[in-house]
Amino acid sequence: MKIEKDAEKILKDFSKTLESIPDLEETHYIVDNLNLTRKDISKQKNPEKLMENSKTDKDGKLLVKKAEWIN
Repeated sequence: MKIEKDAEKILKDFSKTLESIPDLEETHYIVDNLNLTRKDISKQKNPEKLMENSKTDKDGKLLVKKAEWIN
């Protein structure tokens, strides 16, 4: 059948093409740092230090901008 002959020709051509490709080391990832993990260590929190850099009113309450999408 013509389809079988065409399929065989395609496979032969494909095999020849694969032979011309050089054997290289796999390069799936650019860096070797895969699945790195770190220890989950909590740090001491200092709310006073955070408030030093924030805007507050005269009573010490935090001032924030109201969301624009809220009427």
